[in-house]
Amino acid sequence: MGFRVRANSIRNSHFRSRTADAGGAGFTLVELTVAISVLVIALCATASTVVSTGALNRQSHETELARKAAESMLDALRNAPFATVFARYNSAASDDPLGPGTAPGANFAVKGLTPIHGAPGGVAGRIFFPAAGPELRENVDEATLGMPRDLNGDGLLDGFDHASDYRVLPVRVRVSWTGPNGQRSVELQTLLSEI
Repeated sequence: MGFRVRANSIRNSHFRSRTADAGGAGFTLVELTVAISVLVIALCATASTVVSTGALNRQSHETELARKAAESMLDALRNAPFATVFARYNSAASDDPLGPGTAPGANFAVKGLTPIHGAPGGVAGRIFFPAAGPELRENVDEATLGMPRDLNGDGLLDGFDHASDYRVLPVRVRVSWTGPNGQRSVELQTLLSEI
């Protein structure tokens, strides 16, 4: 009986060492496939995050360019002689103070932005007044500009042209461009006044 126990203990220790050696020898094909799959999923998620972050950074940069360009244009309007602001920056060239085509007009370029297809003047920036051509009218119905409004301070709202006698001037500046996520725009508005 002692012999049998000894034979069994030799057989069991031999089995244990073979099993331990086989289990520690390396990965099985299933384990390797799972590990590679997890690695590929992690790499794809990281790449997606990097691409998304890049697109958001570009979008933020473009929005900042547009905002700064609109603010800069509003500053230019504020710094121009008030009596000539409308004539210099409206969409009609016929009333330019120094002759047709001599004023900046309503359209302006914004460096670093791609204008939307068919943009007036082929540029991203545009200035809006409550006007049709060279005529500035108080009775224009345009809520975004706070119109209708008494522009010349006479206490009346009329349909006459006030391009030469306005005392307040509503203005909206819009920058529209095509970016990585399609068409976008930034719009600022203010009320210029004679001080």
